[in-house]
Amino acid sequence: MGKKPTYEALLKRVKQLEKVVKESNRVTKDLEQEKKFSEKVLSSLPGIFYLYDEDGNNIRWNKNHEILTGFTAEEISHRKILDWFDEEEKKYIASRVKETFVRGKSDAEGNLVIKSGERVPYYFTAMRMIVDKKKYLLGMGTDLSELKKTEEELRKSEEKYRQIFEQAVEGIFQTTPQGRFVSANPAIARILGYASPQELMARVKNIRKQLYVSKEVRDDFIRIIKTQKKVSGFETQFYRKDGSQIWASVHARSVLDQEGKLILIEGIMTDITRQKLKTEELKQREAYLREENIRLRSNIKDRYKFGNIIGKSPAMQEVYELILQAAVTDANVIVYGESGTGKEMVAGAIHEMSDRKGKKFFPVHCGAIPENLMESEFFGYKKGAFTGANEDKSGYFDIADGGTLFLDEMGEISLNMQVKLLRVLESKEYTPVGANQAKRSDVRIVAATNRNLRDQIDKGLMREDFFYRIHILPINLPPLRKRKEDIPLLVDYFIHLFAKGKSTLPLSGKMHEALFKYNWPGNVRELQNVIYRYVTLNQFDIIPSTSRKDSESDEASKTFANKEFLSFKKATENFEKNLLAKALEANRWRREKAAASLELPPRTFYRKIKKHGL
Repeated sequence: MGKKPTYEALLKRVKQLEKVVKESNRVTKDLEQEKKFSEKVLSSLPGIFYLYDEDGNNIRWNKNHEILTGFTAEEISHRKILDWFDEEEKKYIASRVKETFVRGKSDAEGNLVIKSGERVPYYFTAMRMIVDKKKYLLGMGTDLSELKKTEEELRKSEEKYRQIFEQAVEGIFQTTPQGRFVSANPAIARILGYASPQELMARVKNIRKQLYVSKEVRDDFIRIIKTQKKVSGFETQFYRKDGSQIWASVHARSVLDQEGKLILIEGIMTDITRQKLKTEELKQREAYLREENIRLRSNIKDRYKFGNIIGKSPAMQEVYELILQAAVTDANVIVYGESGTGKEMVAGAIHEMSDRKGKKFFPVHCGAIPENLMESEFFGYKKGAFTGANEDKSGYFDIADGGTLFLDEMGEISLNMQVKLLRVLESKEYTPVGANQAKRSDVRIVAATNRNLRDQIDKGLMREDFFYRIHILPINLPPLRKRKEDIPLLVDYFIHLFAKGKSTLPLSGKMHEALFKYNWPGNVRELQNVIYRYVTLNQFDIIPSTSRKDSESDEASKTFANKEFLSFKKATENFEKNLLAKALEANRWRREKAAASLELPPRTFYRKIKKHGL
């Protein structure tokens, strides 16, 4: 039998065992802490973590794997590595897995099929791990959804920029400071006369020497770019491929490197050759008009006739001056004056001296248009717009397109129609009655009135914004009683106009005296009618300020009464003409009031006085 261990030996052995147990507990505790730490690390990873064996079994994964795919831990444990992909990608993924086990690492992009059936783009990384001579695949997967979305947005943005770059009307370019093209779009090649951007960049090696008409201008452009970092609206001339010259406007900015050194110039070029030529033509025309204006003004004081307007009084010289000023602009004009002062003649003179003289001058008597027809008369209408609209009809703005529209008696326009006309004055657009598409008309407005339009505004009969659109260039025509020195000229003009070669007795001294004493409420129109009756009927029948006892007037009046063999038709016409004339005289030649006194519709009254030359 062996020797029994002593107590001391047993005690020592026990202590050794206690020490081993204590060390073992410490190691176990460290392992548990390390395991918990590893679990925390795995759980905190942003993507999915996986560990597969060589047979494709998932033996380890993180919590995110479950959350992001929607599968439970039990379900994941039964899924092979290729079960996460659809048939289209399994072959590709299998080849990447094989490469990992052979080469030690690989990566791949694929669409991970999650539990909902959705295909989520992922980027996978994998490496080979060998433990106890067994191979494992360790890796991570990162969701690429946001990245793919960003890439798609960038692709669309780049595609949009490319379309703008390729299809832009303006020339877009990038050049080096030394003058070589880095990029160019088709527009700049077209502007400079080259077939394509490639040909432009291949042939033009030095912009300063090959394109710029003035080398000093190019140096100035570079100086501005370097000092101010950008240039805007830089106008210069360039040579085209065929040697012709164009004008261009350049907007450009500098591109600097990290040290602030100029490395590129990028910008936009616009061909402004037409605008430049037009501007030059306008300058030449303005110079010509200034010279013509000076010539006319130097001669005008010696003239008694301006177009069809007669008179050389100081008041009429001022009117001529205003007509000249109005003719060289395209602004709206309003002519103020009493009935019969010749407002339409002034409008016609402005038209004939303007650039629009080759186009239509169309007068409109606003007071003669019924309110319910005003819109269709001005703007026209489409077939079927209302009962009786059997075909399309052009309006005044169609007829006068490119010319001048004369609005006589503008104060008669209603507030409702003023709103519609205001739109045309502001935008040159209007819509025919019954149409759904606007039309444009380039019409100049010359308006006329015998009313005080500011009083009309105060009474609420005229819109203030409409007034200011019309009242840009006002011309005030003086009544005949304030320029009686022009009466002899007017009498002489009308006698020659109406006599047409026939011999006519000259007016006696008393007749001239009566003409000067009379107040002329009907103004030049009334004087014209007096002379017309005198020349054609030998009847001098004005109403002087004293009485109708003037002997010569009585004698002249009797001449008509003594005529024999007057037909009924002629007598009726003469009676109608005299009746209209008396109505005009009684109403101080205010046509709308004269029409009302005879209980005639305005349009009928206007037609009759036009027929009789009143």
